[in-house]
Amino acid sequence: MMPLKPLLKNKLQILKHYSGLNEQAIDRWPFWQYEENITIINELVDEEEQAQKKQQEEQGQSMPNFNPSSYMNQMNSMASKFK
Repeated sequence: MMPLKPLLKNKLQILKHYSGLNEQAIDRWPFWQYEENITIINELVDEEEQAQKKQQEEQGQSMPNFNPSSYMNQMNSMASKFK
């Protein structure tokens, strides 16, 4: 594993979130600014993931069950009432 891989990963993450920057601009940042931006980006990514999970859970709860076997079970229970 390359020892600078986490540093490169963080730099790419900054470039992804701040599209107006280039690598040379990031290289000129003081270290504290670089660390602070990485912290903020990590928080943003976590918030986005949590919002996406919450949205998926809400969609899963609002969607009806499209499992064919559950339909058959419901039909069998309904048919048994008419016998």
